[in-house]
Amino acid sequence: MKQFLSIIFCISLTSVCFGQVTEDFADGDFSNNPTWTGSTSHFIVDASKQLQLSNSAAGQSYLSTAFSSTNLANYEWQIFVKESFSPSATNYGRVYLASDQADLTLPLNGYYLQFGETLSNDAVELFRQNGSASVSVCRGTNAAIANSFGVRVKVTRDNMGLWKLYVDYAGGSNFLLEASGTDATLNFSSFFGVRCTYTTSNANKFFYDDIHVGPQQAPVDITLPTVVNVQATSASSISILFSEPVERSSAELISNYKADNSIGNPLSASLQADGRTVVLSFSKHFTNGTQNGVEISNVKDLAGNLIAPTSFSFLFFQAVAAKTKDVILTEIFADPSPQIGLPAQEYVEIYNRSASPFDLAGWKLSDGTSNATFGSHIILPTQYVVICSSSNTGLFSSYGNVVGVSNFPTLNNGGDDLTLKDPDGKTVDSVNYSFAWYHDVDKQEGGWALELIDVDNTCGDEDNWTSSEDPSGGTPGKQNSVFASKPDLVGPQLLSAVAASPTIVNLSFNEKLEKDLSAVELIISPEIAVSKKYFTDQSLKRITMELSSALSLKELYTVNVKNLTDCAGNFIQTDFDRLSFALPETADSLDIVVNEILFNPRTGGVDFVEVYNRSSKYINLKNWTLGNYESGAITKPSVVTTYDYILKPTDYLVFTSDPESLSLVYSQSNRQALFRMQLPGLPDDTGSIALASDDGLVLDHFVYSEKMHSPFLKDNEGVSLERIFFSGLTNDANNWKSANASAGFATPGFVNSNSRTESSINENSVRVDPEIFSPAEPGRDFSKINYRFDQSGMAANVKILDSQGRLIKTLANNETLANEGFFRWDGDRDDGTRSRMGYYVVWFEIFDTSGTTTIFRKRAVIGR
Repeated sequence: MKQFLSIIFCISLTSVCFGQVTEDFADGDFSNNPTWTGSTSHFIVDASKQLQLSNSAAGQSYLSTAFSSTNLANYEWQIFVKESFSPSATNYGRVYLASDQADLTLPLNGYYLQFGETLSNDAVELFRQNGSASVSVCRGTNAAIANSFGVRVKVTRDNMGLWKLYVDYAGGSNFLLEASGTDATLNFSSFFGVRCTYTTSNANKFFYDDIHVGPQQAPVDITLPTVVNVQATSASSISILFSEPVERSSAELISNYKADNSIGNPLSASLQADGRTVVLSFSKHFTNGTQNGVEISNVKDLAGNLIAPTSFSFLFFQAVAAKTKDVILTEIFADPSPQIGLPAQEYVEIYNRSASPFDLAGWKLSDGTSNATFGSHIILPTQYVVICSSSNTGLFSSYGNVVGVSNFPTLNNGGDDLTLKDPDGKTVDSVNYSFAWYHDVDKQEGGWALELIDVDNTCGDEDNWTSSEDPSGGTPGKQNSVFASKPDLVGPQLLSAVAASPTIVNLSFNEKLEKDLSAVELIISPEIAVSKKYFTDQSLKRITMELSSALSLKELYTVNVKNLTDCAGNFIQTDFDRLSFALPETADSLDIVVNEILFNPRTGGVDFVEVYNRSSKYINLKNWTLGNYESGAITKPSVVTTYDYILKPTDYLVFTSDPESLSLVYSQSNRQALFRMQLPGLPDDTGSIALASDDGLVLDHFVYSEKMHSPFLKDNEGVSLERIFFSGLTNDANNWKSANASAGFATPGFVNSNSRTESSINENSVRVDPEIFSPAEPGRDFSKINYRFDQSGMAANVKILDSQGRLIKTLANNETLANEGFFRWDGDRDDGTRSRMGYYVVWFEIFDTSGTTTIFRKRAVIGR
């Protein structure tokens, strides 16, 4: 900076001149040229040729030199000031621009700059001092020198007493106007100087250099003005900041500015008080969220330098709260393998279907376990944006707008629950997709994206999604390949009504419903009042009813739903507004039996297993399993359903992997009884099937063989095996026959073609007394199986079965009965061993000479 002074002033002055001071301490001395007086022993000129305070104790120190002027008009002061500490009320410096006294610690009249103050708002500030009182003239930026600093300051005063304070906080000569103020109280000076106030720790941390005091110089300005920043200040105005003050007439000429996007020239251009900022006002409003550009030309600085024609972009963005479904999920790429054409990485796509732009900063994408938070990115109306992992952004950049996020959720291939939320945690959209949404068994194997069909059908779920038809496998960042209008014009359907407890009934529907349930009527017959009704989850497909009184066992109820609408406003369909339900009971062994099985289907066909509820109970199949049966246990189990499903008394249910294909092959099948699930393996020659409850109890099992088919069949392919008697033993080969040709070789969901009517005898004709006994307890060490019929001469088979349906004891085999009598069971087995504690079934079969057979099943319990 030593060369700086000679360039600025073009002369080398090293002594005091009339009304002028120039000092750069280049001679390493402050005792002459000019001469400084005061606390001379407290200062040195350091190795960097700067004046430095060099004391060892706390105090006040000053130096002053002659600066004599009777008129301060049009004067200029420059000085470099460095304080290597954070200023405070006990550690600060002053530069006296003008003083009538040499001793700067005494009362005086003059002007000074102060560097440091109480608290942390330290700023460069200009004061006038009269005696011991000081008044602020102007003040720079708060906290600009709150920490250690090295700044260069320039101060000017005109003939009207207007003071201007310029600062370069980097210590160079790129001064910016910090403040200005008018004070013409004093107009003379005798001295210029510096004063330091300090504690011991800062007694050597004040530095001064490159001092110039004298008439204002008029440097030649050859620098062209430039645009520093353009910012939208409203929907129809922008603020342009220039690099230096500009000439008013050119700055306010509207033809010097033109905005693109058909906005044109401004209505007005107004130069602000700082001389560097011009505010333009336009007749047309800017589109919210759209990037615009403005062309600027022919603007001059104060020296007449003309700006080079330039264009600057600006964005007007006004935040608007997103409503539900303003931004929606439109594409899901959960399984990139095998690769069809898209990058082999997961992504989702979102679409702004509203008329407002949104800044995605703080939005979240979640699958329930992982949360990905978006950075700032404006999504415009009708714009698609691809969301992927930050590490995969480059893979999708060529597809359009891409936002990379850390912690991108892992998308489950078979289905997942995705939620899009705004920064306030409000759900804007959610999707719970599954394999069924592909509607294509080949594409669901991977490499193809799920695409939304109609962006305006915000109520559609499965019916409004399908697999992409684009040859690459998806359409990230652009309109979907299956884009079409598919409005929801059909009302909802009641799919199920399940009693979860005696006072709780859950209703499920086939589509999203209107959130407001206040007008909905839920009428139960026989009459029970509904005390509360509310949605079970965010899918808006399940409603819970709380009842005012408890349901009764074995009572069939009906619920009728009225005034219910889906989220599109369609009322519930009249043919699907009511269902029957009952309070489910716990199932016992053989309450539900295997009734029909197809294990060797025709080419292109599928296996099926039919079961029948032969009890009087309503039974919930939730979390039940179907599997093979080996060594007394169920193996390779498949879950029937994870939802509530009630099987009514005398109802059939058919398990198959493809109900559609089965109903096509067997046109007489009962479509409503077909239940989709993944069956365990059923070999074509021999195999087994078993049904188990949610607590692991095997209700029934069947070991089949192709040899059980009729010997008169030429080919058993596509022919099912049917149970003859519900009450007959499941694994008795004589209780099974091939389905009749007249019935189409299978009767899935209907009465078996080989079914036989069983005689009706009073259930109380056979009784177990006592039902609970203990072989080790005298007086209760056996159980009697009493019988009483209205005729004699019938034959009987009486057997004891364990809870798995296995024979452990034969009490009678084709034994002729009197009309009344009993059998005794001591808890023993056929092999002579004692049976374990637990539940057992007394199988009592009677038949007469006409072949009519009746079977009784009674319970016997071995206790302690």
